[in-house]
Amino acid sequence: MKGLMRLLPVLIMTMAFFGCSLDDKDDGGDVVERVKVGDRIPLFTVETVLSDGTKSVFSSAQLTGETVIVLFNTSCGDCQRELPLLNDYYLRHRDDKGFLMVAISREEGAESVAAYWKEHALEIPWSAQTDRSVYSLFASSVIPRIYFCTAEGIVTRILIERTEGLSF
Repeated sequence: MKGLMRLLPVLIMTMAFFGCSLDDKDDGGDVVERVKVGDRIPLFTVETVLSDGTKSVFSSAQLTGETVIVLFNTSCGDCQRELPLLNDYYLRHRDDKGFLMVAISREEGAESVAAYWKEHALEIPWSAQTDRSVYSLFASSVIPRIYFCTAEGIVTRILIERTEGLSF
């Protein structure tokens, strides 16, 4: 029993470190990247909720300037660390001509996303997706995923799991 108790902190740290990566691996275990820098983002349309509670539509076919697409789940530790940084980026750029940003959940419903947004005072427009239909257009596993694209829909930068050390 003492041996197990000594191992417990190591197991907890390991789970915390790999939490968002390991538990969302698909059956094959390999991450499939479907969108890379230089690619055009996939076509999709989602209903979004704005910070004032109104609903809107985000379509990857109608980009007007720099666009940031965030794929997340609020129970993911990496996502929890990155969302406030991304919210700050959104607040700094939301008035820039053509700027768009949307956070799209992976396998998480509107009720839990709305509660998380409210609790953490996030203002990024969000879309709750209870499945992986949008997410699977981008990759097979690992969150958060952040895609920066041009008005033409060309991906210029991809951040996966961490944004630490990168300037926004």
